Amino acid sequence: MNITTLAEPAAEPVGLAEAKAFLRITGAGEDGLVTELVAAARRAIEDAIGLALISRTLRVTLDGWPMVLHSRRRMTLPVRPALSLEAVRIVRDGVPEDLTAQFSLAPGRAARLSWVSGSLPWTGPGRVIEIDYVAGFGTDASDVADSLRLAVKRMTAHIYETRHADGRPTRLPDDVAALVSPWRRVRL
Repeated sequence: MNITTLAEPAAEPVGLAEAKAFLRITGAGEDGLVTELVAAARRAIEDAIGLALISRTLRVTLDGWPMVLHSRRRMTLPVRPALSLEAVRIVRDGVPEDLTAQFSLAPGRAARLSWVSGSLPWTGPGRVIEIDYVAGFGTDASDVADSLRLAVKRMTAHIYETRHADGRPTRLPDDVAALVSPWRRVRL
């Protein structure tokens, strides 16, 4: 499974002024750095818990249909919450076959794609499945839960203080992990 972002989020869950106030930065000299750190903090949190905080269009690419889709007629998409289904298609030798009408997406935190009609086309060598959907809480920072926005601020502060070379630490600090733990996907 490969996940590609087709359309980046239009905003960040924490604005520049808010991040600077949290970091106690008064001048404009580090605005570019703070903007980059907020984006890095958001990505680190999203990667750790499988969420899209701000809405964006994603493409999930699969080599074959998951077995759970055959048995239960539904599968859970990797990034949540889901807002809308854009397209489901099989691509063979660069030629797409649209299957969107055979599927539905239940919006919400579960991000479940359901097979609702027809038969699943055969997927074999030279064929890939592409699922395009919009994931995220919304387009504005106000759509994101306060606990997640606070986690982004704390993560930004952590990166700012420790100055990781690539802007992405290897793990979330304990205080950030505690804030995002209720949002983790639990599997039984």
